[in-house]
This record gives sequence, structure tokens and C-alpha cells, in this order.
Amino acid sequence: MMRKYLKFRSLAATILSLSLVFAATSCEEKEPVEERPALPPIESLKMDFSDFAEEPGGAKGILATYQNFWYSFWTVAIWNSAAVIVTALPVTAYAYALQQTPVYVGDHTWEWAFDFTWDTKDYTATLTGARINNEEFSMEMVIALAATPKLGVKWFDGVVRYNHTHAEWTLYRNGITNVLEIGWNNDFETGEADLTYTLTDPDHAQNGSYIMLAHRPDLFLDAAYTISLNEGMTYIEWNSGTLEGRVKAPVHFEDEDWHCWDSQANGLADRECAQ
Repeated sequence: MMRKYLKFRSLAATILSLSLVFAATSCEEKEPVEERPALPPIESLKMDFSDFAEEPGGAKGILATYQNFWYSFWTVAIWNSAAVIVTALPVTAYAYALQQTPVYVGDHTWEWAFDFTWDTKDYTATLTGARINNEEFSMEMVIALAATPKLGVKWFDGVVRYNHTHAEWTLYRNGITNVLEIGWNNDFETGEADLTYTLTDPDHAQNGSYIMLAHRPDLFLDAAYTISLNEGMTYIEWNSGTLEGRVKAPVHFEDEDWHCWDSQANGLADRECAQ
């Protein structure tokens, strides 16, 4: 009788154990794959300054001036230097995140966790994306030195549309101070896109200024910067293939006219604007 009782207890325990395993398995949240965020391209975060990275200059002995491109070059350079200080590390981390596969952590949330090296230092980062609604998901990037992974701070966060037509990012200093607002728009039908940086750093002399880079593939001057600085507005338009272009800066030139320069092949020299 005792032997039968012990066998019954053993069978009951086995059934209970299997039931608990089944219950735990069935309660695990399945990944809603259709909601998984796809990261927008690096262009949604990183502004391209490369067309104004080289100084102008023609052959020696040629009486040419380069004032129009020079002014454009230095105006863009001011923004380039300010942006690099703020964006270099988070943009590098985001580029690494684009190479990773996210892991579902429950509650409509995914994580991209990875290590990377920047400026000879090793870092660890976690990018977290969470569904907001059928159209948008949120993003947050936390970065720490690899030697002190628990001391990570939020470098940026944002909201992205699932169809990658719009994104808004906020970059922080020390995880607290808002220092840069970024807005990105992308039209897949026309190919037009724009990216705007707005300085929100209360300690920066140019706080409140902005730069917008626009791409307009249907126009000959298919690229443009609209730049706001304390000194006034500057409008720059150029052809991304030849680099010939024009600039309008009412305060600097003391007029409302466009001031043009020639192609890169011709040294980016000043020239009369076509009528």
C-alpha cells in the first residue's frame, strides 16, 4: 500500500512540475514582430558638411577672387565645428547600432546592445526602442565607458515614424542638459529630404541658432543650407555634383542679391550670377 502511495506522489509531482513549466512557457510574451522598429538611416541624425570641407583656390597668377565660396565655407565651418563636439560620440554609437539585430525585452520594447571603440576608448551602449502607437516609436541611447558600464548616461532620445518619413532627436550633455534638437524629414516620392540642427545649449554663444540642410533632386542647385546665426541669416545653394553655387547673406554683403561661385573644376572662383 505504501509503495502505491509513493508512486502516486511521484506521478503527481511530475504532473505538477510539467504543468508549471507549461504555464511559465505559455505566459512568456511573444515578440510582436510586425511592431519591431527599424532604425532610420544615419542621415536622420548626422548632417553632411563634406561639400564645404575643402578650401577654394585657383592657379597661381590668375587674378581671381573666392570671396563668395569663402564666406559660405566659413559659415558652414562654424556649424560643423559646433555640431561635431555634440554629435561625434552618439553618431558613432548609432552607426554601430545600425549593424546590430535588436532583442525583444517585452512590453513592445526592443534593445540594441553592443560595444564599440571611439577615439581610442572602449564604450558599451544600449539603444532602446519602444512602440508608441501604429505610426511612431521612441528611441533612447545610453552610453558608458566599458570599464564602468553601470555609469552610463543618456546621450540622446527621440521619436521616429515607422515609415521613416520623419524623426526628431534630442541630444544631451551629461544625460540632463538639452544641447541640440534635430529634425529630419524624408519624402520617398519626390526624393526631397531635410535635416535641421537647432542649438539649445544655454552655455553656447550661438544658442537658439540653427542650420537646415535640404536636398532637392529636381533642381540644378540640388542642395541648400539655411543658416541662422547671431550675425544674421545666410542662404547657400549649390550643385552637389559640380559644387558651383551661390550665397545670399544680407548682413555680410549689405544687399539682398545672390553672390555666385564657379564649379570645383574651375577652383570655386567668384563669377557673375546667371540672370
